[in-house]
Amino acid sequence: MNSALIDIGMTIVQPLFSLAMLLIAVRFLAQLSGVSGYNPISMTLRRLTNVIVLPMSRLLPSGNRFSPGALLALLLIQVMFIALMFAFEGRLDAFNVLQALIWAAVGCASLLVNIIFYSVIAMIVVSFLAPQSSHPAVEFIWELTEPVMAPLRRVLPPMGGLDFSPIILFIALNVIRVSLGHMAAAVGLIAKYVIGI
Repeated sequence: MNSALIDIGMTIVQPLFSLAMLLIAVRFLAQLSGVSGYNPISMTLRRLTNVIVLPMSRLLPSGNRFSPGALLALLLIQVMFIALMFAFEGRLDAFNVLQALIWAAVGCASLLVNIIFYSVIAMIVVSFLAPQSSHPAVEFIWELTEPVMAPLRRVLPPMGGLDFSPIILFIALNVIRVSLGHMAAAVGLIAKYVIGI
């Protein structure tokens, strides 16, 4: 295949897969965190991702908060993206399903960690700029991060009006990121083939 066509194909496919994975990952984390189903952002996420998540949820019914269907959808989209990347490079014969599943698991874990990391940063910024805001986006981010932040606040309560618990969370998330980086290297993961790394 012509290298220009490969580049064009990748330019079109990568953002679409990245957006789909981001929406499903945020939906998964929102349900896991207990974000209100009546929040307009939650409702929009469900509406946009139901076409992919609902068939998977029929295969793997959800618990109260944990949605194995959303997680399966996330993994399958990642595997499809890896297969497409191999196909674009004319290396589909080198595609290995087991290897792709391992790469997809590492990529999905990395994506989920990144979403939590940036959500906490967004919450910190909002708490300084608009501490009393009741905007649906602010409520969504607060509800998304609170299950992670609340236990840390019990360990390290606010001192002098300042909340230092995000520092502990950032250290923990960076430890997870480094661990995922080493896992990725151990399984021979090629970063351009995986969304979230």
